[in-house]
Amino acid sequence: MRCLILFWVVFMAVASVAIAAEQKREPPMTVVIVRDSATDCEPLCPQWISAEGEITSASPALFRKAIAQSGTSKFPVLIQSGGGDVRAAVEIGRMIRKRGLDVGVGWTSFRGSCKPDQKCRLPAENRNVYRGIAYHTEAYCSSACPLILAAGVNRTAGFGTYIGVHQVLTKWVQGDALTIREKYYIVHGRKKVVSRTIVARKKGRSYTTNGLYKGLRNDLTAYLNTMGISLDLFDDMDKAPPTSIYWLSGEELSSLKLVTSNEQSDSMVSRSVCRTAPRPSLCVGQN
Repeated sequence: MRCLILFWVVFMAVASVAIAAEQKREPPMTVVIVRDSATDCEPLCPQWISAEGEITSASPALFRKAIAQSGTSKFPVLIQSGGGDVRAAVEIGRMIRKRGLDVGVGWTSFRGSCKPDQKCRLPAENRNVYRGIAYHTEAYCSSACPLILAAGVNRTAGFGTYIGVHQVLTKWVQGDALTIREKYYIVHGRKKVVSRTIVARKKGRSYTTNGLYKGLRNDLTAYLNTMGISLDLFDDMDKAPPTSIYWLSGEELSSLKLVTSNEQSDSMVSRSVCRTAPRPSLCVGQN
């Protein structure tokens, strides 16, 4: 038996994206390996991973590349960021903990003619490693950024650095609702489509909510437990709306276990560490 059937169906796609909104927009995060540019540290100088800017969905891939470039060395991560994508921050954090890296809140003053935010090519002798000096003064890590800090085996943020949190802003995006007319035959019990035509489209809507929805709270709970961070961080996040920041005090950072040392972050990559024995793997011989 063969008969033609018209079938009307409505398809609707719904997706959600969790983001930690920031007070101001930053350029997308750059993640590069840096070598101390001071000449008095040669031929053995400290190197680190510099991560600065907005955390986006592209940031985990940049971290993965930098970690792979590090080889067997465990370069500390110096991070400065106003936040961004929560899911991406968690993915980055898992990479850092798996590799056993230290994380400090700090920034890098790049030296030389080519910097990470420029479209230029490093000299061949640099071997894809930038030159710069590490600093901690006025460094900040807020919004989703503390989730990356939480992943460090050792976590530093000394005097003059700022760490803050706020409520997560979740943006829900609803796809368009499509009414489709489908023509098909039933031939020997099997469906054979002749044509599909969109006959109506209803524009989807998007909206935002503040705070952690159940699924995200469960994911972050598991993540923080793995990193050894107090779940009281959730209470601190609720102290500020997504448009503001609650800056954590030194006592709060210690209580939450977000920091394990009050040393300045740039001391993690001080050239003096390369004069100790045994030398840490962040100390690399001249290329």
